[in-house]
Amino acid sequence: MKTDYDVIVIGAGINGAGIARDAAMRGLKVLLVDKGDVGGGTSAASTRLIHGGLRYLEQFEFGLVRESLTERETLLRIAPHLVRPLPITIPIYKQGRRGRAAIRAGMIAYDLLSWGKSLPRHRMQSVRETLKQLPGLNREGLVGSAVYYDAQVEFAERLVVENVLAAVEAGATVRTYTRVTKLLSEGQRVAGVQVNTDQTDTFTAEFVINAAGPWVDELQDQQLIGGTKGSHIVVAPFAGAPETAIYLEAISDGRPFFVIPWNGNYLIGTTDVRFEDDPDRVCSARWEVDYLVAETNRAFPDAGLNRERVLYTYSGVRPLPFTTSEAERNITRRHFLREHPRFKNLISVVGGKLTTYRSLAEECVDQFVRGKNFARSTTAEVPLPGAVNLVDYSSNPCERLLRIYGSRAKQVVELANRLGDADTFTAEIVFAFEHEFAKTLADCFLRRTMIGLNADRGLSDLQAAADAGKRFLGWSRERAVREIENYRNEISRMICDGSHQRQ
Repeated sequence: MKTDYDVIVIGAGINGAGIARDAAMRGLKVLLVDKGDVGGGTSAASTRLIHGGLRYLEQFEFGLVRESLTERETLLRIAPHLVRPLPITIPIYKQGRRGRAAIRAGMIAYDLLSWGKSLPRHRMQSVRETLKQLPGLNREGLVGSAVYYDAQVEFAERLVVENVLAAVEAGATVRTYTRVTKLLSEGQRVAGVQVNTDQTDTFTAEFVINAAGPWVDELQDQQLIGGTKGSHIVVAPFAGAPETAIYLEAISDGRPFFVIPWNGNYLIGTTDVRFEDDPDRVCSARWEVDYLVAETNRAFPDAGLNRERVLYTYSGVRPLPFTTSEAERNITRRHFLREHPRFKNLISVVGGKLTTYRSLAEECVDQFVRGKNFARSTTAEVPLPGAVNLVDYSSNPCERLLRIYGSRAKQVVELANRLGDADTFTAEIVFAFEHEFAKTLADCFLRRTMIGLNADRGLSDLQAAADAGKRFLGWSRERAVREIENYRNEISRMICDGSHQRQ
């Protein structure tokens, strides 16, 4: 029977976007659907690191670390405008759970597993060297530090967007704000999906991939996901703040967390607690904010942070495999591609990391094209759209545009020129809607222009953006008012209201 598509991918987070890109580049006819915007869930709530997972060595997950380090190199190569090297310092304390010898052994193993890497090897530092680098660091019990390199994706949302852009360039169809309400079955096969927007539609396919992240279980009758919540806080530069990323061990519970220079401010996180509520309602609890503030103040005694100095918070649910026997920190971060006993052509994606999305996508597409006449994956070799014809723009006056759009910044500037007297801010708003399939002001601010992640969450630019919508996108006055109101509602979750307490 003829179908509408070769494959339907449910969920346009990083995994779904990567799968759509891989499949479309191999010549498959792809439909990517999401009940919201692309990258609007877990993908936007990470610590924004592209890393091997140093702590996974303690769980003997050497295969995962090696895969992650290999993918880190791949992303540095295919998305250098988004993924950049990041030096990270680990202070070592006499009272810490891991001594100098244990950390050095971990560093050596990390270097060995990343053979062929482009980043520098680790180095160990004395107390004096550590304090020279980090004068604001707590000195009590300090015995030295280790410095190693991973990578940062400052705006993970853009990584998702560019994978979707690449999928569309290769022929994929993308439908956002399209909720899959039902899997359609024919015997032992999934025939397609039923979706609901303003009306009910159905789409058929040879294969269906459920990459809905923490929402995977909504479309099946077995529990695959046992999510944990991770929360972060964003604060302005503080007294004693480090100039590079710091990997710390929390005094209260021994959990590792990061303090990272990010977007002109500091990103601090993450927590890791079981989460069984609705992922659409996830937000930072007051205790999480207090925990991260207190631990940062312990590490940097002059910081003087408190809840009032937190600019905003964000939280996400990790779609980890369901288990009742493991502590949160010990649940594997490996991904699993679950085939279903009832349906031969349905795969559900469980777990995974931002770092390994590309290899996950390749493995997933390999699985359903096995034995068919489709090309091999080339996603590790072909640059993402913003990396095409990218040159060194480090001293360019459009530096902000370049670190968001890469070489596509040229299109934004050209659009500003075509719009007449419009500035680049206005051009970015129009560009998001006309060239990057944004449908709401929240899509534009939080997942395209990244204005919504500034210190004031984009509130000072709201009216100007709405005016641009009226002038260049045909918005009515009523729509402009509605977009502003809806945006304010969406970012309300970024403020801790104390309504969620630790269980």
